[in-house]
Amino acid sequence: MPDEATGPLSGVKVLDLSSAVMGPYATQILGDFGADVIRVEPLRDVARHSPANTGRTPGMAPLYMQVNQNKRSIELDLKDPAGREDLFALLADADVLVTNMRAAALDRLGLGYEQLRERFPRLVYAHAQGFAPHSSRANRPAYDEVIQATSGLVSLQDRAGGTLQFVPTFIADKTAALYLLGGVLAALFDQQRTGKGQQVELAMADAMIAVNLVEHLAGDVFVPAAGDIGNPLSLSDTHAAMRTADGGAIAAVPYTNDAVRTLLIGAGLEDAAADPAWDSPVIDREIFTAGVEKVLANSTNRTTAEWEEYLTAHDVPYAVVVDIADLPTDPYVQEVGLITEREHPTEGTIRVVESPLHFSRTPAGFRRHAERAGASTAEVVGAVRTTEGV
Repeated sequence: MPDEATGPLSGVKVLDLSSAVMGPYATQILGDFGADVIRVEPLRDVARHSPANTGRTPGMAPLYMQVNQNKRSIELDLKDPAGREDLFALLADADVLVTNMRAAALDRLGLGYEQLRERFPRLVYAHAQGFAPHSSRANRPAYDEVIQATSGLVSLQDRAGGTLQFVPTFIADKTAALYLLGGVLAALFDQQRTGKGQQVELAMADAMIAVNLVEHLAGDVFVPAAGDIGNPLSLSDTHAAMRTADGGAIAAVPYTNDAVRTLLIGAGLEDAAADPAWDSPVIDREIFTAGVEKVLANSTNRTTAEWEEYLTAHDVPYAVVVDIADLPTDPYVQEVGLITEREHPTEGTIRVVESPLHFSRTPAGFRRHAERAGASTAEVVGAVRTTEGV
């Protein structure tokens, strides 16, 4: 298994004190980019012991393995002074510390930013939690669904489909992870220029509110409001993929009048397509919605392959709806090599999702499997103790 870092963050040392999904996903990407990520195992990680997916051996749940490759795992008891001293020894030459423990818990352990900043002035201290530490909700625990509710996402589901169903993916965790990643990279850039560290602070709730309001603040961008809040296209029940004649589905969502006319013709509705309203660059929401409804009601006039041929010929953006269970064998996924099979040293043959980001000179990549808890403790902590003369 390759272990030598070649990515753009080769030589960067990261201490990962995070758990669950948000923090570990961000630090895994840092590891993909070549950083030496040392994961300090929490007492119990809900991802490692995910009740939804237990895996082959205890503590190696698939969810854990998907956000913890390219890391070395060590076990330290941070409530024990000796464990904290080991951590401080590791921080001596670390570039980044990432944690999603609540600020109050970090302060109790003597690991808050203000407690560490003078001792480790170069350190990029990245802290993320559910709600902002300076807010009245700072001490509330938060999972993805809590943030979906807080950020308006559950409300959007209700507006669009009349259901309070959560979005069926850890969208808040992963979105916040990418925000956190961006913050760490920006702070590292500044660190390289100035030699100084700083705190990078992120609340999951703030990240998701910001993301949801990109298109959904809408008319409320203006004061007083110039229209309703919410993006009407996204919230319409016509914002859907089309069923096809052979039982498949295809996504060709129109954003212009000209695209609606093209789809109407494809659905065999030439008379409706002849409406001069489609010549206008200005969208009349009522006419537009009625046109899309007609397309959806008549889309089974063609098979999936016939729709693909038609949409390709007319340069309409589209995609066949792929069942998530088919992604590992999907032709596109195989073509780009996004999912590969590897031999895990303890878990047997597994599938690994490779980094989707490519660098021309400093390639990112897979170097180390997700480890069992504490697998690298002797290697990492032993080396530090030897260096410190313990």
